[in-house]
Parts: sequence; C-alpha cells; structure tokens
Amino acid sequence: MMNATFVTTLSTQELQELIELSVKNAVQVSPKLSNEDDTLLDTKEAANLIKYEVTSIYGLVKRKKIPFCKIEGKLLFSRRKLIEWIEGGNHAPALNRPSLPLKDLVTKYR
Repeated sequence: MMNATFVTTLSTQELQELIELSVKNAVQVSPKLSNEDDTLLDTKEAANLIKYEVTSIYGLVKRKKIPFCKIEGKLLFSRRKLIEWIEGGNHAPALNRPSLPLKDLVTKYR
C-alpha cells in the first residue's frame, strides 16, 4: 500500500464538517430510535443495548429467558421486545452471587 501525502487549504467551516463527518463514521452514529421503533439486532448489539455480556446473552437464549428468534442459524433480537423485557423486570440481576463481608474478601484474597 502506497502512502500519499498532500497539502490542502480548508476553511474553518470545511474543517469542522470534515471532523464531524469523520467522527460520525467512526462511531457509526445512527438516529435515535423511539421505543415504538423496532429493528433486529445481532447478539453483540443486543448485549450493548441491555448492558449484558455477549456470553450472558447466549446463556439466556439457551435457557429461553430472553426474547429472540433464530433465522438460518443466526440469533436475532427485536429491539422493542428487549426493551419491554427489561422494563417488565423479567431479567435476572447482573450480579447473582452472595456477597461476602469485606473482612472475608480481604482474607480470601491474601
């Protein structure tokens, strides 16, 4: 791959537009969706939406605890149904393990 260097002159407005476009492309900004809008999400997008790890999503699917569909072997999730699932409280807490007193934790990890 050949690297090319060039020099150009941009106005402040042109530079600002170039930066904004670059940032939008980098973070793949999409328009905000209302709760009524629906779209299908892949596993990673679903995990990001509901703030779960991808491995946790697979576990929930395996136990049929989360709304999903499988099309030609690909897991898909309705954005609207996931939001309803979260709002309905039909999910397990993120941390589902007994807590130890601080002194026990300090002793355990020494």
